[in-house]
Amino acid sequence: MANTLLLKAYEIGYITKEQREKAERYKKETGVNDETAVREMKLMSEDMVLDVYVVIYSYPKEQEPEIPDDNFTKQFTYKQLTRYSFIPVKDGNSVKIMTSQPAELLYAEDLIRDVTGFKGNFKYSLITQSVFNSLISELFKETGGNVDTSELEELGDEFSSANIYDISESDSSVVVNLVNKILREAVENKISDIHFEPQETGLYVRFREDGTLKKQYILPMNVSRQLVNRIKTMSNLDVNNNKIIQDGNARLDTFGKVVDLRVSVIPAVNGENLVIRILDQNKMSFDVSMLGFSSDNEEKFLKLIKRPQGIILLTGPTGSGKSTSLYAALSALNTDDRCIITFEDPVEYRIPGIVQVQINPAMDVTFPQALKSGLRQDIEVALVGEIRDEETASIAFDAANTGHMVFSTLHTNSAASSILRLVKMGIEPYVVSRTLVAVINQRLAKRICPYCKTEYMLEPDSPYRKVLNCGDAPVKLYRGTGCKKCNDEGYKGRVAIQEFLVFNDEIGDLLDRGATTYEIEQAAIRNGMKKIHQDGIEKALAGITTLDEIHRTVFFDDI
Repeated sequence: MANTLLLKAYEIGYITKEQREKAERYKKETGVNDETAVREMKLMSEDMVLDVYVVIYSYPKEQEPEIPDDNFTKQFTYKQLTRYSFIPVKDGNSVKIMTSQPAELLYAEDLIRDVTGFKGNFKYSLITQSVFNSLISELFKETGGNVDTSELEELGDEFSSANIYDISESDSSVVVNLVNKILREAVENKISDIHFEPQETGLYVRFREDGTLKKQYILPMNVSRQLVNRIKTMSNLDVNNNKIIQDGNARLDTFGKVVDLRVSVIPAVNGENLVIRILDQNKMSFDVSMLGFSSDNEEKFLKLIKRPQGIILLTGPTGSGKSTSLYAALSALNTDDRCIITFEDPVEYRIPGIVQVQINPAMDVTFPQALKSGLRQDIEVALVGEIRDEETASIAFDAANTGHMVFSTLHTNSAASSILRLVKMGIEPYVVSRTLVAVINQRLAKRICPYCKTEYMLEPDSPYRKVLNCGDAPVKLYRGTGCKKCNDEGYKGRVAIQEFLVFNDEIGDLLDRGATTYEIEQAAIRNGMKKIHQDGIEKALAGITTLDEIHRTVFFDDI
């Protein structure tokens, strides 16, 4: 097992087993590295951290180092030195790298060679973060005269964007350039996820576009470790440990556009498997019209969400657009006279005018705890990212019964099954009956590309005739033939398909009598609900998507 700060600190007795476990949980929830976890949780002093690094790296430590007045160190910018927390100084024929965070030194030597042209040997020493900050302040202090306001503005930008990586320009490092190229390509093509998968034949890089994974590159395995470490460094993860699960985040600047990344790393047979979720804050505008409702359902939805109290649930698997639908609902309610708070894990998109709370169990900010506190802050509308357990469900329903409108998600396969799921979680049927407003179950299907969309007649022997119950009658459908706009896929973008269950007295009576999911579903259909596959069929007949895509998404049982 690789030596990490937390592990070695525990082994030499600087922290207890309980402290280490709590710190590991904190790291997992927040995506920070060992040192940040130790500092934010105040587990060790700076001197203790330094002692542990001496044991791990065998570098000497320095208590009161000085920077020689030889202009060597002054060749570097404030951003370069603070980004990786090191200070290079000439020491005879060598360069000594003083650092407070030795785990961040992956690119230090390359940077020094690039900036100064130095071709000799390097040696290292350890300093505390306070000493590092003091040396940086001394190195970049004003020496007299008038204050340069342009420099102050530059430093202000530096602090405000300390964790933003500019991927717009080329870099002297081959690995950095490669990572930047992949990230730029993904952002420009509106890719939602990038997969870096180590296989025996190479590192596979796959892009997820419109819900479908496509192989983009196969890179040599000898660059795998460097590439993954570069992304881990950007995400503030531990590059020295490739045997643990890690989660982090980063922020990119690509030609002035800021994009957030969520990074997940897990150890696999051939190396570390890394997946990046791209959250482009710039391209998201949340509006109910984007949800793909029929006109009747959209009108119904807008009316229901404006109720003063109750609970509305969005259901479906991961990646079915539940969060997008919830954000659209909140955006419709986001007015100056309403207080809206969300409780999310994680907060994916920022919405101006809404208070968004990041769930962090390691710091006791759980869904139940945050929701309890949030309800004391005079709010009208609350969003609970997910109802995962009885406690969260109970508090959410209590909130909905005490004058709040609550939105949340649930992992179920149908709208009707969500109702019985709540009862199994411990919510009394009578509470569900008087509180639940509606359940929307949804999936995402690919849209036909509008640039190459064409009509065709359904074949006489098509198995879809059984699904459509159309006999031998002619049926006009649509598909994309493939063009440059859609990369010859025939699809561009996605649309939601839904079943919209509005709770009523009939369903409440069935619930009180212990009805089955089927009985509840049939009652909802009598009340106007269309099952999800039927909504998909109607969207295919309208030329929005295809029957093949609906079959892929929800699966027709009878063909």
